[in-house]
Amino acid sequence: MKKGLVIASGEIKDKSLIKRLVEAVDWVVCADGGIEHVLDLKIKVDALVGDLDSVSNETLKTVSFMDIEIIKYPIEKDKTDTELSIDYLVDKGCESITLVGVTGGRMDHTLSHVFLLKRLEEKNIKARIVDDQNVIYYTDNMLTLPKQADMYVSVIPLSFEGIVVSLTGFYYPLDHALVPFGSTLTNSNRIVESEGIIRIEKGAALIIESKDTLLFI
Repeated sequence: MKKGLVIASGEIKDKSLIKRLVEAVDWVVCADGGIEHVLDLKIKVDALVGDLDSVSNETLKTVSFMDIEIIKYPIEKDKTDTELSIDYLVDKGCESITLVGVTGGRMDHTLSHVFLLKRLEEKNIKARIVDDQNVIYYTDNMLTLPKQADMYVSVIPLSFEGIVVSLTGFYYPLDHALVPFGSTLTNSNRIVESEGIIRIEKGAALIIESKDTLLFI
């Protein structure tokens, strides 16, 4: 399975997060200003994608001497630089895509990027968003997560009619429980066995793994 990583220009407090993610993928794409996160990390970037309005002239000059494909789009376009970067990875045959630097700052960008997870799921592409304290997934089926120390797991209903969910391996297990839209019933659970299994029997949800401190310290 080919794996891809999109590095966008959002907040990334701990740059070691990028290094760890890069080690596990086959393709690395920077969405516009995301290139600024990686210049000092000495990692291989395959492409820089976007309208480049957030990239300094100095950075563009530096990139021009590197082995990086530059794909420039007009400022007036129908997709964000992040979505265009995802399209690049899909065209390269990636079946698993991680997004980093897509949260924080403008809430409209954060939410639209979170909902891109649904579109990727519809294309049978495994996808997740990672930031300094969270890992976000979308599912309308089943998701299995390994137990990790000090991690909370929340199931956030997306369907207006709510979700029917079963949780196995959790401190608070559930069996075909109806969780209404807007409910916090399934917030801040913990995996107590070797893995936690989330089955969305009806509807769709965001699954968010969270930690009160940085994920990688």
